[in-house]
Amino acid sequence: MTEKIRVTVVMEYTPNLKHYPDEDSVAAAAEFDARENPFEEFPSAYLDDLVSVAYEVIPAE
Repeated sequence: MTEKIRVTVVMEYTPNLKHYPDEDSVAAAAEFDARENPFEEFPSAYLDDLVSVAYEVIPAE
């Protein structure tokens, strides 16, 4: 296999629980976002919450 580059993106945000139907905790809001608002489908919605980006080389196996 060939070497690869891994990009790790960290986002952090404080959810407004009023925007989460029937959710009353941050843990429940996180599960809701993972299920209903996944980063892979809505990346631009999270850009303001960007904390860090790291690049690393993944050696060939």
